[in-house]
Amino acid sequence: MKNYRLINNITGWGVFAVAAFTFLSTIEPTASLWDCGEFIASGFKLEVGHPPGNPVFMIMARFFTLFAGGNTSLVAATVNAMSALASAFTILFLFWTITHLARKIILSDESRYTPSRIIAVMAAGVTGALAFTFSDSFWFSAVEGEVYATSSLFTAVVFWAILKWEDVAGEEYADRWLILIAFLMGLSIGVHLLNLLTLPAIVLVYYFRKYDFSWKGFIVSIGLSFVMLALLMYGIMPGIVTISSKLELFFVNTAGLPPNSGMVFHFILLILFFALAVRASLQTSDRMKNGVLAAAAMLLSGIWVISGSALLNFAAMAAVTGFIWYLAGKNRYMLNTILTSVMVILIGYSSVAIIVIRASANPPLNENQPEHPFSLLYFLNREQYGQRPLFKGHYFNAPVIDYANGKPKYVLEDGRYIVSAYDLERIYDPRFITLFPRMWSEQDDHAAVYNEWGGITGTPVTVTNAAGEKEIIRKPKYSENLKFMFSYQFGYMYFRYFMWNFAGKQNDTQGTGGAVNGNWISGIKFIDEPRVGTSDLPPGLAQDTSRNAYFLLPLILGLAGLFYHLNRDYKNWWIIMVPFIMTGIAIVFYLNQYPNQPRERDYAYTGSFYFFAVWIGLGVLALYEALSRATGEKIAAPAAGLLTLLAVPVMMGSQNWDDHDRSGRYLTRDVAFNYLNSCAENAILFTNGDNDTFPLWYAQEVEGARTDVRVCNLMLLNTDWYINQMKRRTYESAPLPVSLPASKYYDGINNQVFIVEKTKDPVNISTVIDWVKSENKATKVQISATEILDVIPSRTIRIPVDSAKVIASGTVRPEDADKIVPYIDITLKGGSILKSQLIILDILANNNWERPLYFVTGNHDDALGLEEYFQLEGLAYRLVPIKSENKSWTEYGRIDTDILYGNVVNKFAWGGANDPEVNLDYNHIRTLIVIRSRLVYARLAKALASEGKKDKAIQVLDSCMELLPPDRFLPDPYYTDLIDAYFSAGAPEKATEMTRELTDYYYKRLDYYLRQNPYVLSSAEYEIQSAFQYASKAALYCESNGISDLSEEINAKLEEYYADYVGKRQVVR
Repeated sequence: MKNYRLINNITGWGVFAVAAFTFLSTIEPTASLWDCGEFIASGFKLEVGHPPGNPVFMIMARFFTLFAGGNTSLVAATVNAMSALASAFTILFLFWTITHLARKIILSDESRYTPSRIIAVMAAGVTGALAFTFSDSFWFSAVEGEVYATSSLFTAVVFWAILKWEDVAGEEYADRWLILIAFLMGLSIGVHLLNLLTLPAIVLVYYFRKYDFSWKGFIVSIGLSFVMLALLMYGIMPGIVTISSKLELFFVNTAGLPPNSGMVFHFILLILFFALAVRASLQTSDRMKNGVLAAAAMLLSGIWVISGSALLNFAAMAAVTGFIWYLAGKNRYMLNTILTSVMVILIGYSSVAIIVIRASANPPLNENQPEHPFSLLYFLNREQYGQRPLFKGHYFNAPVIDYANGKPKYVLEDGRYIVSAYDLERIYDPRFITLFPRMWSEQDDHAAVYNEWGGITGTPVTVTNAAGEKEIIRKPKYSENLKFMFSYQFGYMYFRYFMWNFAGKQNDTQGTGGAVNGNWISGIKFIDEPRVGTSDLPPGLAQDTSRNAYFLLPLILGLAGLFYHLNRDYKNWWIIMVPFIMTGIAIVFYLNQYPNQPRERDYAYTGSFYFFAVWIGLGVLALYEALSRATGEKIAAPAAGLLTLLAVPVMMGSQNWDDHDRSGRYLTRDVAFNYLNSCAENAILFTNGDNDTFPLWYAQEVEGARTDVRVCNLMLLNTDWYINQMKRRTYESAPLPVSLPASKYYDGINNQVFIVEKTKDPVNISTVIDWVKSENKATKVQISATEILDVIPSRTIRIPVDSAKVIASGTVRPEDADKIVPYIDITLKGGSILKSQLIILDILANNNWERPLYFVTGNHDDALGLEEYFQLEGLAYRLVPIKSENKSWTEYGRIDTDILYGNVVNKFAWGGANDPEVNLDYNHIRTLIVIRSRLVYARLAKALASEGKKDKAIQVLDSCMELLPPDRFLPDPYYTDLIDAYFSAGAPEKATEMTRELTDYYYKRLDYYLRQNPYVLSSAEYEIQSAFQYASKAALYCESNGISDLSEEINAKLEEYYADYVGKRQVVR
C-alpha cells in the first residue's frame, strides 16, 4: 500500500507536469475576447467586474500579476498563467479521483496489489486525466484569464476531498474533511457557482459511507441534497444580504447612523452568535442553550429567506428552527458539524465584502456600484440581466394584459435611503402561463427559432389586442414546449458540446442549426456525410484548424467505463453520475436559455465533461479485464494502458493543439489599441458591446494606453450607476458633460422618455435638456394620480454649430471651414427614446464641440441618425459638423485622408494576423469583419486615389494585403472593396489578379456545396448566396473598369452555377 501511494503521487505529479506544460505553452500572451479583458483589469487593480462578481478570483489574479514585475504588458500573461496552473491542478486531482475509484474496483484489499493491477490503475488515471486535459472546452478555458479554469479547480478539489473523507470516515476527526469542503464551497462562490452543484454527490458519499443502501435512503439523500442546495443558493447567498438591508433601513433611516451601519451590525451579530453556538455545542448538552444560540445563528445567516413570499419564508424559518431544536436534543455532534460547516461557508462567502469595500472606493471599473446592501443584493442577484422563468411562467407570445409594481428600488440620497421607483412587472394572459416554460423570450428574432425547433402548430386562443380588436394567437402546446427543450436546449446546447469534446468538432464557427457550422463530427464517413456533408472540403474549410475528429474513440471508451463502473461498483457509479447530470443537463434546465446566444456556451458544461472523463479512465480497466482473459494480467495491463493512451489522449492532443495554441496572438489587444488610437486627444468614445469595450478597459486599466480617452459603453449608459461613473474624472479623462441630476436617471426613472410634440419646429438641444430638468408641471405629462413623466417636446432637435469654436477645437481643419453647417438636426423616430439616448443628447447639449466625440459604429438607435455627420478616422467615426452622403449601411461618413492615413498606416497593428504560426480562430476573424478592417483600408485608398495620390493609395492597399493576407484572413464581405480600390488607384493588374483568386475561391466553394445532399445544400444557403454576391460584385468592378472579358467570363460561370443551384433547390423543396 505504501508503494502504491508513492507510485500514485509520482504519476499524478507527472500528469500535472504534462498538463502544465501544455497549457503554459499555449496560453494567450495578452487579453482575449469577451470577458477576459474585464477580468484581468479587475484583478490587476482590484476593481468590480460584472455581476455577480468574483472576489476570490480577483484576489488570486492580483497575486499572480505581481510576477509581472511592474511590466504591465506581462500582466495578462500572468493571469492567463494562473488559469493554466489552476487547470493543471484540476488534472492532478482528476487523476487522483480516477485512481481512487479504480483502486476500489480492482485493488479492494492488500492481496490484490500486484504490479499489473497497479499499472492498470495508473493507466486509467493517466488516460482519463489526459483525455480531459486535451478536451476542447476545458483547454479553451485553461489558457485565458477567465473564471472557469479556477472554478474547475475548486470542483476537482472538493470532489477529491469527499473521497478522502470516505477513506478515513471511521477515524477520529475525520469530519475535518467535511469542514474543509464547506469552506472551499464558500470560497468557490467568489469564483463561480458551478462548484455548488457537487453538493448532491457529497451527500451521496456521506450516505453510502454511513448507512446501508436502500432505494428509499438513496431517494431521501438526493432529496435532502437538493434541499441543502436550495437553502444555500436561494437562502443563505441572497438571504444574508437581505437581512442586512432590512437592518440597514432601520440604522440609517430611523437611527440616523451612517450608510452600511446596519450591514456592519449584522456582521458583528453573525460572528458573535456563530462563535457562541459552535462553542456551546462543543461544551454543553443544555438543549435550551444550544437550541436558542444555534437557531439565532442560523436565522441571522438568512437561510430561511428563500423567496419574496412572507408565508413561505415563515415556513422555512419554522422548519429550520424545528430541525435545530431536534438536533440540540438528539445529536449535539451533528449540530456542531452543521453549525461549523455553515460558519466556514460564510467565512468563505465573506469574500463578497471585498466587492463592497472596493466599490466604496469608486474605482474606474465599478459595475453596479455595489457599495451598500441594496446595490449589493441587486449585484449578487444579477438583476441587470433580467429574470428567466423556471418553474412557472409565460410563453413567448403571451399577451400582456396589465402591469404591476414589483420590488422597490432603493438609492442613497443625502445620507438616507429613498425609493426611487418600483420594478415594473408584466401581468400576462393566464391562459398562456405554463409549468416549466421553455419558450419564453419575447425578443423578435426568437419566435422563428421557437417555431423551427419546437415545430409549433399551437392551440388557437382568441385575445383582445392593444387596439381593442380580437385576434387569434396560437399558444404553443405543452408537447411543443418539451420538444424545444429536448431538441434545442438539451440537444443543440448541450449534447452538441458534449460530442465536440468526445467525438469531434466540425469547426468553431458559431452554430445556429443546420449542417454547415458548429456541429459535432466523428471522422467516420457514413456518420458525418448525411449530417454535415462530405469531407473533400474546399479551400478555407480544408485548412480550418478547428476541424478535429476523434473517430468516437473517447466517447466509446467513456461509455465502456460508464457501464463497467455500473456493473462493478454501482454506489460510486451514482457518485459520478449525479454530478455528471448536475453539471450538464441540470444546468441546461436551470439556465433555460433563449435562442441565438451571443456566443457558444460549451465552457459552462466543463464540469459534466470532467466527470465523463472519469469514465474514460475507468474504460481502461474494462479493456484491461477483457484483455486479461486472453493474455493474462501482466500483458493486459501495459497493453490496455498503451492502446488507450495512444487512441484517446494522444490523438486528442494532436488534433486539438493547433487550434488551442494561442501563443503569439496579440490581436485582441492590438484592436483595442487601434480603437483608442483612432481618437483625438481627450476624446469620448461610444462603444456598443463586450468585444469593443472589455479589451479597451484592459488596454487603459492595465497597460495604461490612452487614458485621456473616455470609453463610454452605450448599453451601460442605460444604468444610473454607470452614468454616475461617467460624471467623475478618470485618470486624464475629464468627466462627461452630463448636466442631468441623478434624480432624473435613477433606476426606474426615465428608462424610457416619451416624445410628446409640443411643436413641429426644431427645438434647440439645450432647451430640450432644460425641459427635462425642469420641475415645472407644464413640461411633464401626468398619466395617473401619482405618476408624472418627463417628455421630449419635439421630434426635431437642433444642435447649433459655432464654426469658430469648431475650428479652434480642431474638430474641423481651417481649410474645410466652408463646409461647416450652421446646425445639425436630429430627427427622432418612434414614440420614445431610451435613457442612453437622453444622456447622449445631454452630452451633445453641453459638450459645445469642445471634446471630440466618436462612435465605433453607426446605424443603431444610440447614433441618433447622425451618420451623415460622421468622419471615419480609423476604427471609429468622429462627429463633425460637415454633411456627407451615406452610401450604404456599411459605407458612411466622410474621410479626412491625412488623419485616417496617419492612424491606419502609422499607428495600427494587427498582432499576429499575418503570422502563419499564429492561430486565428472564428471569434478573432469575426472581430476583423465586425470592425470592417479591410473596408477601412479600401475607403482610405479610394479617397487618396480621388485626390490624385495613387501611389499612396497603392501603398495603403499593399499594406493591408501584407498585414491581413487572404491566406490567413479569408476573403470577407469587404475583400471586393480592396479590388475596387486597386482599380481606383490605377493598379488594374493587381485588381484582376485578386479577382481571379477570389472567384476561384468561390467557384470551389460552390462546387463543394452544390454536390451535397439536399439537407446540407439547404443549410448552406447563406454561404452559396455569399459566393454569388461577392463573385458578381468583383465582376461588376471589372466591367466598370474596362476588364469586360473577365467580367463576362465570371458572369457566365455564375449563371451556370445558379442554374444548377436553382434546379437542386427545387428538388429540395
